[in-house]
Amino acid sequence: MAIASLLTLLALAGVAAGLFMAHVRFLPVHLAAAGGGLLFGLSLFWVVPEIAESAGHAVAWSLVVAVCGALVFADRVLLHEIEEAGHVVGPLLAAAAVHSFVDGWSVRAIAGNPLKDAALALGLALHKAPEGLALGWICRRSLPAIWEAAAISVSIELLTLVGAAIEPAASRSGTAAFGPWWTAGVLSVIAGSFLFLGLHAILPNRKRPSVIGAFVGTLVLVACASLVRTGAV
Repeated sequence: MAIASLLTLLALAGVAAGLFMAHVRFLPVHLAAAGGGLLFGLSLFWVVPEIAESAGHAVAWSLVVAVCGALVFADRVLLHEIEEAGHVVGPLLAAAAVHSFVDGWSVRAIAGNPLKDAALALGLALHKAPEGLALGWICRRSLPAIWEAAAISVSIELLTLVGAAIEPAASRSGTAAFGPWWTAGVLSVIAGSFLFLGLHAILPNRKRPSVIGAFVGTLVLVACASLVRTGAV
């Protein structure tokens, strides 16, 4: 819970900044790209191999790609509906709430290895602060009262703690009911969401070499760390 609490505080700090910024000229896209590279690398080099140990490589990759593809599709549909409706409040806040819950769940679900824990914490930290900033800014611009924007933004980010709190009991119940397939399914959702977050961080800024460099650099670091862990180097 300590890491989940720290991530929530970072996100809330971002929310506070976003609420009181009338105009945001620059979001920390390089930090977001670095966080995206870490999460992308964690998915490819740490979580997917863990799924493959129990379910096999074909099943692991199929599940993870399917989850990532579903998230990309949902994201595109959401953007289309926002453009058609002219507002962001309902569907965007619902997506942000689910996303915060999954962040907290992920922290608890794949904890255990110091290197992986550190990379996960750093990746999510680099991702949560810009997320909170954007969420606070969007809510402030979309809702009539600042107290309403603050209440909704804070409630969404606190779902990170909810996800972290219920994960252990839910995992015990799921494992008892479904055996190793529960773990494989949960890890597939986490790995697919990490791939999606990595793509989401990099694709809008893919024409900026410095952003690509931040993404690739952190991706390579995670890959090297995974090689060290497995004794390949």
